[in-house]
Amino acid sequence: MTDQIDLATAMQLFDTEVTLKYQNKRYLQSTITERHGTTGIATNVPVSDQIEMSSSNFAPTDIPVTPVDETDILIRPTDYRVKTVIGGGEKTLFAYDKIVDHAKLHALAGARMDDFIKINAIFSSPLIGNIYTVPVGVGVNTGINSDKIADGMSYLQSQGIDVMNNSVSMWASALLKKSMLNDERVVNIFYTDHKPLTDFRIQMYEGVDCRFLGENGINKIPSTDIGGGISQYLVPLVHEDAIVQIYNRDISTSITWVPQQDRWELLTVITTGANIIQTNGIAFITANTPYAAN
Repeated sequence: MTDQIDLATAMQLFDTEVTLKYQNKRYLQSTITERHGTTGIATNVPVSDQIEMSSSNFAPTDIPVTPVDETDILIRPTDYRVKTVIGGGEKTLFAYDKIVDHAKLHALAGARMDDFIKINAIFSSPLIGNIYTVPVGVGVNTGINSDKIADGMSYLQSQGIDVMNNSVSMWASALLKKSMLNDERVVNIFYTDHKPLTDFRIQMYEGVDCRFLGENGINKIPSTDIGGGISQYLVPLVHEDAIVQIYNRDISTSITWVPQQDRWELLTVITTGANIIQTNGIAFITANTPYAAN
């Protein structure tokens, strides 16, 4: 008979598998500000307008107080969970492969949800109409190209946003990558010391941390059908301080034997929420797929 794993070993293996795969599959990991260990039904994040210094002319007078215009941004967390079961009749089959299979399912579900929270913070925001948008006709094609990225980055920098040190990320559908690869300034070695056509990777371009997401989960970038079989995306360029995500509970997993139900229960939970803090830290690139030359 196949050796069975005891509960302690199963829990450790399950938790390890979920944690590792969860971290590796979070496509938008480290792109925004995260605050862990928050409590309560909401978290207020203070946002202050900029202030400037003034000359004292060396006068030994009382220093006037400069008023600070502050706004509180409210972030509400939501509790998310997924549970699967393994029947008691599968005990002889409950070996390493069974745990890994369920761990992968839980990990990918948790990763997709974590990405979705970030994406939804933008596309469900009532402030979305205030976000600067690069038109589809900019650059060599109607997809993503170097001119569109430069346009968006120029806007962010004009708003006083620090665009250096990989602080801005681009969240794009993987279907749009081929339009970037069709831009000579992206692939020509005269403009870049990397060869994206060789390994199909575009990790960094024009100082932007490029993240490409799939189309088959809730963590996809939404698109609009504009006719003729063309899908149009608003691709976000996001500064790391533009969105804050809070975590009341980081992702956690458990596996429990329930004798009265004759089954193992595998549970993964996360309690989190996100909101836009500064709209001028986000820009949209309008991009179509299939793309066409401009």
